[in-house]
Amino acid sequence: MAEKDISALLEKYKQAQASGRNVYFDADEFIDLIDYFDREEDLDTARIIINMGLGIHPGSTPLLIKKGRLYVYEGDYAAALALLDAVTEYDFDLYLLRIECYLHQEEYRVAYALSEEMLEKEDTEPLDNVFAELGFLHVEADCFKEAALFFEESLKLVPDNVNVLTDLSYAYEMQGEVQQAIQTTNRLLDIEPYSYETWVNLGKLYSVVEQYSNAIDAFDFALTVNDSDETILKLKAHCLSLSGRTVEAIAVFSDLLVANPDDVSAYFLLTECYQAMEMYDEALSSLRIYEMLEGGSEELYAKKAQLLMFKGDLDKALNVAEAGLVEIPGSMDIQMTKAEILLKQGEYVLAHDMYNRLHRFYPHDSYLSDKLSIISIKAGNFDDAIYYTKSLLESEPDNLAVKERLALLYFEVDDKEAFSALIDGFSDKELASLFDIIYEPEHIENFDRESLISYLNKARETRSLFKNLEY
Repeated sequence: MAEKDISALLEKYKQAQASGRNVYFDADEFIDLIDYFDREEDLDTARIIINMGLGIHPGSTPLLIKKGRLYVYEGDYAAALALLDAVTEYDFDLYLLRIECYLHQEEYRVAYALSEEMLEKEDTEPLDNVFAELGFLHVEADCFKEAALFFEESLKLVPDNVNVLTDLSYAYEMQGEVQQAIQTTNRLLDIEPYSYETWVNLGKLYSVVEQYSNAIDAFDFALTVNDSDETILKLKAHCLSLSGRTVEAIAVFSDLLVANPDDVSAYFLLTECYQAMEMYDEALSSLRIYEMLEGGSEELYAKKAQLLMFKGDLDKALNVAEAGLVEIPGSMDIQMTKAEILLKQGEYVLAHDMYNRLHRFYPHDSYLSDKLSIISIKAGNFDDAIYYTKSLLESEPDNLAVKERLALLYFEVDDKEAFSALIDGFSDKELASLFDIIYEPEHIENFDRESLISYLNKARETRSLFKNLEY
């Protein structure tokens, strides 16, 4: 729709302002002026005109809505409601604004009641648009479940509404319903197959659920529309790396750096690609350029120390980690890296102390529990190992390797009751796996559950194998 020409009206208003004269406009003309200055983002002038209009037309619902909208812009929902709740006549835009205010004030029952009331009263707007507008309001208020329900109702009436489908996909994504978001985005592409933004969004959604091949395909379609978008090229390269196609990812990042040699983020992503291929010298070389451009940072120190550690330069790695902790003493990433270096150096006491300090701040971090469990086993502190392994199992209750580790620890300390209680909760398949660690039967399929438990208890009693197990 062409924008309304209000040049004559605007000139009349400006002349009146310049001369200091009062001028009469009808309510619709005031609305046109307000809309103009709103588009120009000149809210101060819009506010002056609203107050001027209400001085002449104090009962004008459209002008009251405009004033209420200004309060909403400012986040003053209470003031907006105090103004709007006094209006008794039914108005579609008025109801929408009131619902918006109540949603942002988290008065959901009132908002829902008004939505129901509006759906019953509205007879001028198409019903699909009423549902859509309610959906948009709920998205803005982060009420994504309710927004999706309104959008779904709207699409039952008009299935190919692009704006509704776009926001429905977003609402699904924000709820964690990524597969439904993907399906909705594919519906959008059926309608607009050359939509660059939609292909990009589809690629991002596929990457969230680790469907990297699909994500790469989606980014490729986007790049056929705009092959110069560096952000999308990076996203594609990152997915290539995550899907194991690291050589292709390196080629993309290298091309990007030829075109833009000062692209800091590309150097870091290239570093990670080289790391994935265990090309540590190349990774460190890329990281040096990143450091020259970006300077020191928590991310830099941690990554540099990790690369040196993986390369086997443990002393250099430790020096980098310690330098990082001088600059950023509270960095968890650098502390974790330093503890890992100490562990590789065989400094079990120092590594344990560092991991343990971190564990006190992050008691539910499964990585820390795992490391403390392993260090305790290496040091022969099986009671500590049991404590940390139980903590790890709380975080990962279905992790068979952790269950087996705890069983073997009970096995080592000969805690019959704890061992029996633990393996009683094992499935038959899990029992067979634990049995296979301790025994090497020729025909395990001949053992029933009772026999497996019997043999495992006999092994516990003899306690002959645990100390030879590698962790």
